[in-house]
Amino acid sequence: MDQEKEPQIVITVWDGNKQQQFYSSRGENLLMALVRAKLPVSFFCTTGKCRSCMLRLQAPEGSVSYASETEQYRLGKEALEKGYRLACQVYLSGPLTVYLDAPASA
Repeated sequence: MDQEKEPQIVITVWDGNKQQQFYSSRGENLLMALVRAKLPVSFFCTTGKCRSCMLRLQAPEGSVSYASETEQYRLGKEALEKGYRLACQVYLSGPLTVYLDAPASA
């Protein structure tokens, strides 16, 4: 049985002034993709309650899932408008840029 390979999504990651790219699959959780790529992302609970996986994204419309109720509650409207998200709550559907140096106070 020959299955067609799902197109890969390009994820660009900035950690301070270092940039790297890796590929992920449509529908994959961003936190799990970052962990799989062995990138230095903080996390603890994986359910959005602790906020430890907060990072900033730059994503074209439709590239990531909409902010979950958990994110809306934990981060607030202002942080979401600035591009902050909880990696454990983000599901991928297109290319994006991730900034790992998000301040804890955002």
